[in-house]
Amino acid sequence: MNSIGWGCAGDASPRLVEDDGMRRGSLRSWFGLLGPLLAVVVVTAATAGVKAGELSWPTWLVAGVVAIGGVLVAAWTPMVKAGTDAMAARTTRAAGLKAQAQEALLRMPAVNGRVALVEEVTDRALLGIHEAIPLPPDGPARQGLSTELPTYVLRDIDADLRTKLEASRTTGGFVLLIGPAAAGKTRCAYEAIRAVLPKWRLLLPPDGATLSHLVSGGTDLKHSVVWLNELQNFLTGTEPLKAATVRQMLADIAHPVILIGTIWPSTYDQLRTPATSEHKAEDGNGEGDGAMAGQDLNADAREILDLARRFSLSRWTAQEWERAGEFALVDPRIGQVMRHRERTGLAQTLSAAPELIQRWEQADTAFGQAVITAAVIARRCGHPAIVPVPIIEALATSCLTGNDRASAADNWLSEALAWACRPVHNSGGIAPLQAVGEVMGQVDGYEVSDLLVGYEASSAPASHDLTSGNWEDLVRLATPAACFGVGLAARMVGRLTVAASAWRRAADAGNTDAMNNLGVLLYEQKDTGSARAWYTRAAEAGHTSAMFNLGGLLNEQGDTDGARTWYTRATDTGHTDAMNNLGVLLNNQGDTDGARTWWQRAADTGNAYAMNNLGVLLNNQGDTDGARAWYTRAAEAGHTDAMYDLGGLLNEQGDTDGARTWYTRATDTGHTDAVAALDRVKADGGVAFEGFE
Repeated sequence: MNSIGWGCAGDASPRLVEDDGMRRGSLRSWFGLLGPLLAVVVVTAATAGVKAGELSWPTWLVAGVVAIGGVLVAAWTPMVKAGTDAMAARTTRAAGLKAQAQEALLRMPAVNGRVALVEEVTDRALLGIHEAIPLPPDGPARQGLSTELPTYVLRDIDADLRTKLEASRTTGGFVLLIGPAAAGKTRCAYEAIRAVLPKWRLLLPPDGATLSHLVSGGTDLKHSVVWLNELQNFLTGTEPLKAATVRQMLADIAHPVILIGTIWPSTYDQLRTPATSEHKAEDGNGEGDGAMAGQDLNADAREILDLARRFSLSRWTAQEWERAGEFALVDPRIGQVMRHRERTGLAQTLSAAPELIQRWEQADTAFGQAVITAAVIARRCGHPAIVPVPIIEALATSCLTGNDRASAADNWLSEALAWACRPVHNSGGIAPLQAVGEVMGQVDGYEVSDLLVGYEASSAPASHDLTSGNWEDLVRLATPAACFGVGLAARMVGRLTVAASAWRRAADAGNTDAMNNLGVLLYEQKDTGSARAWYTRAAEAGHTSAMFNLGGLLNEQGDTDGARTWYTRATDTGHTDAMNNLGVLLNNQGDTDGARTWWQRAADTGNAYAMNNLGVLLNNQGDTDGARAWYTRAAEAGHTDAMYDLGGLLNEQGDTDGARTWYTRATDTGHTDAVAALDRVKADGGVAFEGFE
């Protein structure tokens, strides 16, 4: 994921912009500058009047006024200019965000110049529903049957899914369907929103950046369904969706929006698995530089997944097969599946999964099998959907035996690709590979069926089993844009040299996410000089996470002024971890008021680390009620140290039952000190608190 970064949690997207084009607080900023501005004008005018002889003041008073005027003008003029420049920059940024949002809206399916409603979007390919086996060409005419979509058979989860959607109509919500390829997830989700929310707008963002632009630009998403089919594509890539963006959409219950997504179980488990980097986050304890803590690289994706109500689809149940049987005579495609129900699930068979797998695993030609395997390998290693021919050729060659390579004809590749693109049914277009091109008559590459990419029992090696040569070929032949995803996949399986090589290619082409990730990787390898250089390049190009990371690195190196500069730059884009860390830096410098201000801002956007830090600050200042409130909010948000701190505060106040509860929860999440604290609750009422972080 591109949020390989430095911090306590994932970074945040900008807040919604007000209708007047300014963020909240801009008006107050203008009033804050009005006093100095008027003072400069008055003093300047008075000084000019004295010099012109229009005021008959004593000589000593004239000299004093002139001197004071010069000092005040010199002091206040830069202040006024800095303030007006900052407000102008915010206004310009707000306008830019609105423009990005308008551009993002233009990418949504439209009807008569407006965003299409759920009931108006019926394109199977647009929704991401797999192509189905064709209607028999020689069968009787079937009135009312769609040639694209077979008759829908209700799934066991449909009742609960639709009840959840109905309940979310007034408050908004997020539902996620989890299941293997061709389990019927996308069709199930589509039928659910069409049944419950037919008059809502349907937004089909192509990537996380587009959705983020809609939110940060202040787009009114009220009564919109956000379609997140293949959710992993929104959580990874060059500009992944941030948890803060999702929280922001779900928190605005006055403008309810419903997110609905699908994901494979293997991908879901991968994104939920902690991927802890040695890269460090700010952690202050009020006594200068604090201890540094590692960051979970999957924290942001996992937080998004945790926000969803999850529904599972896997093997077809007896009840589902029984319902399918009721349509066997109505839709011949279902009748065909019913005759082979022992092979796989209905959705998989309707999508020709058995035929695709058989074509691949029991290929007539080793060369045809090799090109399919090559495309699958490339996709599993993070390459985008369209795999160019040179990559297929290189990887396919490595899949062939020495005898195969020796006996290959000159046209082996073209013949193999043609074989792999043959449909598995006499009619219909479902095939293992499909040629893709933008220019007439020109093939840009091949797409492999995602049924094969997700087929776990296949003979294709997993990404962690590939040879170094396979990875090197992929990085060498992939485009710089494709190298970013390859680098992510390589890092996931511990191929750090490959990841660095892939990200360097992408970074050299101007990809700021790759610059940032390369900086993280180099930092982990103790090359802080190179890490700083890549962070700086990305930060100066406007990459928010790189600003945050650079601030952390500079702070670690003792450059607190530089750290403060870059943290502040990151906060201007709404980065809540930068707000938290800026608060830590100010607190360590003795500016508790400034620290409290930044922690408050971060806490108001849901940053649990800032909540806990506010609790620590207030507790140190003797405001135990305020401390308890913030500890509780942070603890309920899952912050382990806040659970421990809350237990200590409750124990100090004599609430041993409450202390025991929160110490136990902290223990369950792995807080080492909570174990001993739990033992001391009854013994001596011992109290301990964590520091700022």
